[in-house]
Amino acid sequence: MKRILLLLTLALTVGAGARAQNEKYVKAMEAAIAKVKFMAPKEELQQLAGQFERIGSAETGEWLPAYWAAYTYAILSVKETEAAKKDAYLDKAGELLKAVSKQQADSDETMVLAAQIAGARLSVDPENRWQQYVPEFQGYLEKAKGKNPDNPRIYALQGQSLFYTPEQYGGGKTAACPMLKQAAEKFATFKPASTIHPNWGQDTNQYLLSQCSQ
Repeated sequence: MKRILLLLTLALTVGAGARAQNEKYVKAMEAAIAKVKFMAPKEELQQLAGQFERIGSAETGEWLPAYWAAYTYAILSVKETEAAKKDAYLDKAGELLKAVSKQQADSDETMVLAAQIAGARLSVDPENRWQQYVPEFQGYLEKAKGKNPDNPRIYALQGQSLFYTPEQYGGGKTAACPMLKQAAEKFATFKPASTIHPNWGQDTNQYLLSQCSQ
């Protein structure tokens, strides 16, 4: 009986410790994710990317820290003005994406993130990169749609891409706005798997959609 009570006590202690560790991880992620906004200063985004990487180093079984770090670096690349620095950020994002893919290769969110990074690569030098990155961007989104057609980020990225593509190449508001509207409808019903799972893109989509009536 004493042995059974000892084992039960040990199990409860270990379980409580694991829950406390998990709560600490989730709270750290929530706090960092709340600050990841496009309008945030570059210095803050750099710190957040590093913070996600540190969390990932401590929580080796979790893929979300690497995901959010990659997403943050992708934002930094867009905010950067120098092409070499843009690519440097995207190199970091690409390495982190590889880490995510090891655990979540078949996830639609992984594919959407890959599309976002491909689109960012394209934007660095569209004239010389379109042949490589346009097919990559479209291909990743089509794969994501095949996995989960209700993911709003698929349509948001498609609409965003069309919005900034010149009309003579098939873009512009006329082409983009129906896609942005579809993304808004998807966002309205989308529920992330948890408070720290991917749930970005709605603010940018809403801003671009507001431009459709102007």
